[in-house]
Amino acid sequence: MTDSPCRCLPDETDARDRYVSFLGLDCNGQARRLVAMLRPYMAPDAEPNAFWQLFARKLDPQGGPRHDELFLIHAHINILRDQLEAADHLEALLLLDQIEQECC
Repeated sequence: MTDSPCRCLPDETDARDRYVSFLGLDCNGQARRLVAMLRPYMAPDAEPNAFWQLFARKLDPQGGPRHDELFLIHAHINILRDQLEAADHLEALLLLDQIEQECC
């Protein structure tokens, strides 16, 4: 009887999969890139939007708990998707989908 190969680390043919390993998944870097794409929606001169104003306060709180970008993306993933779809921001939507699949 042969032992099955170790599945502790993905081999080169495996698709990146958070359930196998977080190796090779730059979740924090992906979150930072997405937040950079979102910053224009939160700019003082942007069209007023209650969600973006709230999200901006959570990213840069004046007091209370401070959460990292990945946590905030995960916590607001559905409304982020809705807002990005309304803005027709395909690049950000694709990155949001990647973050959801690999990191959340």
